[in-house]
Amino acid sequence: MLQTDFLVVGSGIAGLTYALKTAKHFPGKKITVITKTREDETNTKYAQGGIAGVWDAVNDSFEKHIEDTLIAGDGLCNEHIVEIVV
Repeated sequence: MLQTDFLVVGSGIAGLTYALKTAKHFPGKKITVITKTREDETNTKYAQGGIAGVWDAVNDSFEKHIEDTLIAGDGLCNEHIVEIVV
């Protein structure tokens, strides 16, 4: 049986940030990070990141950003929320 002081589920940016901060605040404690497959197989790895904005009203639009977000969301986005956020 594995024993640990802190169990972190997920090796993405949130899990690793938590593990590092916990290690800093609790030196000497054992911290275990578990992941679903490999340590680099995380949602963070696939996140598009960044900030997009409409800078050129002639070649860009909020509608295009909404469409891109809905396509990237592959049917998982709430369209009304996407419209509010964009």
